[in-house]
Amino acid sequence: MKTFSGITLIFLAFGLIVSLAFPALSDSAHAGRSEDRRSVDFPFLKGERSDVVVVYFGYVGCSRVCTPALNDLADIYREAGVREVKPTLSVWFVNMTPQMDPLSVQSWAEHFDKGFKSYAPNEAELQKMVHTLNLVYTRLGVEAEHMPYAYLLQKKGKGYELVYIYTSSPYNRDLILQDIGAFR
Repeated sequence: MKTFSGITLIFLAFGLIVSLAFPALSDSAHAGRSEDRRSVDFPFLKGERSDVVVVYFGYVGCSRVCTPALNDLADIYREAGVREVKPTLSVWFVNMTPQMDPLSVQSWAEHFDKGFKSYAPNEAELQKMVHTLNLVYTRLGVEAEHMPYAYLLQKKGKGYELVYIYTSSPYNRDLILQDIGAFR
């Protein structure tokens, strides 16, 4: 009985720590979203003109994590178009396996929506992005285990600022569409 009570107290304490450390995860209206404002300067954003950009990091052929997440983002992208959500929105797929051919990466992104853009960084560029975003992944040969995070960036002057990180998939579509629409 003492063991059961001890284990229960440990789980309760852990739950309290998590809810205090990650308040966005304990707020059901904003579950799966954290605010994290900082400037980002990625090579693929140099020619970008959209007011709001959603960036997803994954790898070509990832069926377990990327496919459901990218399908969600495609639905959100199309819904934003149907609702005529302003400002303009771009969705970028950034490949996490640098040896991949850029045309294959673009083909993979367009598989989910023809409007999706893609970027195939070299190793140095990828490591800079990983460091900037504190991105967690493990490379396994040509594949990478990773989290299904989506990053919402807002145009600020000539650059972009990271505003939100969506940490749970399936994504809260209404929340993301609301967030995109708030940048009018």
